[in-house]
Amino acid sequence: MNEGKSQPWYQLYAAAIVELDRKQLIERVDATETSIHGRLRDLQYDSDHQEERQMMGDAQRALEFLRRQAALRPPEN
Repeated sequence: MNEGKSQPWYQLYAAAIVELDRKQLIERVDATETSIHGRLRDLQYDSDHQEERQMMGDAQRALEFLRRQAALRPPEN
């Protein structure tokens, strides 16, 4: 099993990619990005975890896409 999927950042990411509410989506994206940055700091001097690093990079690109899409949608009333 991939250890990255058991990390808190991945749980936040999984919730963000299925969020439909624009405001909640932006909040989830922010929280996920913060968690990913924290995890990358944790791994800063660790040469292992290459698969998880790749997953985080992929997640960061997906989160940026979600953020751009949310910015294009009008706010819900």
